[in-house]
Amino acid sequence: MTDTDNSSRSSLQDLENKLEIAHGPNKRKRWIWVIGIVIIASVIIVAIAVPISIHREHNGKAADALPSAITTKTIKQTIAVTTSSILNQVNQNEEIKAVSLITADQSLIHPPVYSHTVSPYANLTRLKIYTPPAQARVFVMGDIHGCLDEMNRLLNLIGFNMQNDVLILTGDLVFRGPDSLGVIRRAKELNALCVRGNHDDKVIRLKGYIDKFGIDSMSPKDEIMPEGDVGDPLKFGNKHIEIARRMNVDDYKYLAGCPLILDIPALEARVVHGGLDPYISLMDNDPWSVMNMRDMDSDHHPSKAKLSKNSPSSDNVHWTTAYHSYRTNNRTVFYGHDASRGIDLGSKTIGLDSGCIYGRKLSTIEINTRKLYQIDCQGKDDEDND
Repeated sequence: MTDTDNSSRSSLQDLENKLEIAHGPNKRKRWIWVIGIVIIASVIIVAIAVPISIHREHNGKAADALPSAITTKTIKQTIAVTTSSILNQVNQNEEIKAVSLITADQSLIHPPVYSHTVSPYANLTRLKIYTPPAQARVFVMGDIHGCLDEMNRLLNLIGFNMQNDVLILTGDLVFRGPDSLGVIRRAKELNALCVRGNHDDKVIRLKGYIDKFGIDSMSPKDEIMPEGDVGDPLKFGNKHIEIARRMNVDDYKYLAGCPLILDIPALEARVVHGGLDPYISLMDNDPWSVMNMRDMDSDHHPSKAKLSKNSPSSDNVHWTTAYHSYRTNNRTVFYGHDASRGIDLGSKTIGLDSGCIYGRKLSTIEINTRKLYQIDCQGKDDEDND
């Protein structure tokens, strides 16, 4: 094997490695690197064949030197240009306007003592970093819970324009309301960003199990789905399964793509569904707790207990109280999940679950101006439900 062959093989391997990194954990746009490798292979063949032909035709010393010069220099230049072109195409075809997508290496995470197992069917991204377009209005909307009509009425109220505005959802797009799939599809249509809520998570896990083992394997209904020591074990007959069964591939991809935490450094903001433990690092936060917490107990362990269920003697405090006391950074955390407390317009935390599904209001706030918008909701469910 010649040095030229070795160089070509090495360059191709480097390209494949770069493309694999560019694609990330979701293996998006696989056809792009296939086409790229085919193009490069063709270029290599031409680059080798042409100088050899010239060499044979001229049969001289100058021609003897020509093949080596062309194959080593031209191939490297062509591969570099093609690689750059392909990677640019990958970047330009991002479906979500995220500057960086981080799926944490588990070895770098130091979970707290109260952490739970993450379901093997969760398909969870822990953190997404997002930079909105300059001058854009950026709205964060509270829990929708399948209330598509109210979602559309609130969007009309703020005059939402996809060309100039950004919509971020605080999770729990689905369940309880009349049109969960309609909310997912509307959010996708608007290129809305989102974070994962506890009800979204249940649907995603059930759908993941169905796709792997089939719906017929999910019986008897009172049997627990095998997921390990998760914080909220699911029975095969769980009510969320009807949404999971009706989801198409695009519905699932969108909902599963909602990260646990959305970080927006340019606006000094973060979005989560439930809350954050202020006593540990961001990436060490336990996913179940981020999606479910409302209070923190005297041991600084998150609790999902609602305000109405706390006894007067309880030592629990709302996680936002701990966050305001302990955290000194400038990030404001926008969250949902806690309809029992309703709107929270704190200096470092803003709660936006105003109980639309319970017949109260659906709320959204524009991050830059902190202006709050609300519409009345009809209500579809009992507030005592979790």
